[in-house]
Parts: sequence; structure tokens; C-alpha cells
Amino acid sequence: MRLLTAFLKVLRLASLLALGLAVWNAATSVYRSGMVFGLFDPAALAEYRLYAAPASTYIAEIEEAIAAGDHDYAVALYDLAVRHGHALSPGLRERAEGTWLGRAYLTGSRAAKGFVVGSLDSGAEIAGSVTSDLIGVGDLRDFSVQGFRYVAGDDYDPILLGLSAVGIGLTVSTLGTAGTAAVPDAGLSVLKNAYRARKISSPLTAYLTKNAAKLVDTRILKTELKAASDEGALGLARLQKVAARSVDGKVAQTLVDDATVLGTIGTKGGVRSSLAALAIADGPKDLRKLQRVATRFGDESHAVMKFLGRSILEIGIALYAIAAAVASLLLAFMLAVLRLSARMFARFALAGAPASVPVQKILRLI
Repeated sequence: MRLLTAFLKVLRLASLLALGLAVWNAATSVYRSGMVFGLFDPAALAEYRLYAAPASTYIAEIEEAIAAGDHDYAVALYDLAVRHGHALSPGLRERAEGTWLGRAYLTGSRAAKGFVVGSLDSGAEIAGSVTSDLIGVGDLRDFSVQGFRYVAGDDYDPILLGLSAVGIGLTVSTLGTAGTAAVPDAGLSVLKNAYRARKISSPLTAYLTKNAAKLVDTRILKTELKAASDEGALGLARLQKVAARSVDGKVAQTLVDDATVLGTIGTKGGVRSSLAALAIADGPKDLRKLQRVATRFGDESHAVMKFLGRSILEIGIALYAIAAAVASLLLAFMLAVLRLSARMFARFALAGAPASVPVQKILRLI
């Protein structure tokens, strides 16, 4: 009987310790499980934060976008605010739209700038940069510049070199058919141009540096480029062969997989949504979460991501407390079941015990 009493004491102590440790990590565990089962979906969190954001925050952000000439963002953000219960002035909507002539001039000039130099300062420039890559011009330009800098012994960017090499392969369907290569090619273009414009988050840049820098075997590249120079033929077809021979296929496929997710975000929400995702994602897993946001919000995804930032991917203090409370209730229920089971076990065990055994004292230990 002493052995049973000691066992019950140990069981009680262990239960209390387990409860304390579980509550300590309760919110994190519930959040992670919720993400797995879709209970804490980034798109749902975005909806919540759009409702909870103060109207003054919307107004300030819209005014800033108008001043910067970013009318697409200003209009999208205005519509999001109104749809999520915020009363904004109709006059603000008119100023957000701007004039037709002014918007046409900005769009045309910025698209041309993006096509020629690969700039990413606005949505139109992004579109121009991506278009130049999709037809081979941008990747051809970047691969040639970075490749010949390496051959000449000058400073070169191994990430731009690697990304443009894979881009050339996608453009001519080296890594797949023309249909299947379209989405990753667009994603890869946004990735490359965003990197060049330093618009990628620091953790994602570190991930890209680790992988993209291993894409190209520079020894093979040097030999192939010298041979291409001697032949005097440096068109897309010749450079495609150079890129294909110098690129590590396994590393390239990993990059293509990530670019496919990014390209899907662009398909659902536009190129600007892809760029916004790169600014807040810490890695490929975050990109896949943001893919659900793009699916939910469509063309307004870029405004949602830019306005909310990483809060889309984080539950915050208030929701963390809710998650902790839910987890605590679940743990309390489990503890109650455990105690009830122990009591029933003790009663059955003591049913045939001598009359001198203090049954009630034993049960109180549980």
C-alpha cells in the first residue's frame, strides 16, 4: 500500500510539472498545429488585421502612395479599407485614382525603364523588367555582363549570374516545356530583379546566396565563354548552351521549385504581389503561405502584403493569448481525464484492500 501511495504522489507531481511545461509552450504548439491544419491560415489572419487596423493608418498609407505616384496601391488600399468596414472620404478615392493622362505617362515611361535597365521602383517597371526576361533579353544581358566580368577577372555577382543562367534555360525550355516553364520563368525573373534592386528580405537573401551562388561551375563557364567569344557568336542559342553546360541541374531544380511558387503568386495576384511577398518572406515556407493570401485576395494581394507586412505570418500578442487560452483549456481537460482515470484505478485497486487502509487519504492524493 505504501508503494501505491508513493506512486500516486509521483503521478500527481509529474502531472503538475507536465502541465506547467505544456502551458509554457501552449500558444506556440497550438499555432504551429493550427498552421498545419489550416486553423491559423495567413489569409484569415490578413482578413482579421484588415478589419482591426485603424482608419487613420489606412489614410496615412494612401496619402503616402498618392504622393509617390503609386495610384494602383492607393486605389487597392482604399477599396480594401472600405470593404473591411472603414469609412473613408470619397474625395480620397478620387485623388487615389489620379488623372488618366498622368497615370498613362507614368506607366509608359516606367515600363520602358524597367525593360531596358531592369528597374523595380514601380509596378510598371516591374512589368517591363519581367517582360524583358521572358523574351530572353534581360537574362541574356545579365548573363553576358556577369559572365564576361568573371572571365576578365573583374568583380561579378554570382547570384545574378546563376539566376540569369537558369532563366535562359527556362526561356528556351531547357528545364521543361514552354507551357510549364512560363510560371517559374516569371517567378525567377521577379526573384532576380528584386535581388538586384535589394527588395528581398535579409533572411531570404541569405537563403538565395547559399543556393544561387552554387548554381554555376565557373571553370566550365570560363571555358565555354572563351570558346563562344572565339566563334564570334553570342546570341541566345549559343549562350543557352553555355548556361546549360555550366549550371548544376540539382541546385537549379530547387530554385525552379521556389520560382514556381513565386510565379503562382504572380499569376493569382499580379507581379507586384510576387515582389511584395519577397519583401516579407523569410524563406520558401513563407512564400508558400503567402501563396494562399494571393489566392484569397487576387489583384489586391500586393496591397494586402505591403500594408500588413509580416503580420500576415505572425499571430501577434492578442491572438497568441487566445491560442494560449485554448491550449490551456485543452490541457486542463486532458488533466481532468487523467485524474479521473487514476481515481477509478485507485478505487478498483483498493476495493479488496484491508479495512485499515485509509482509502480517502489515498484518493485525496490524486
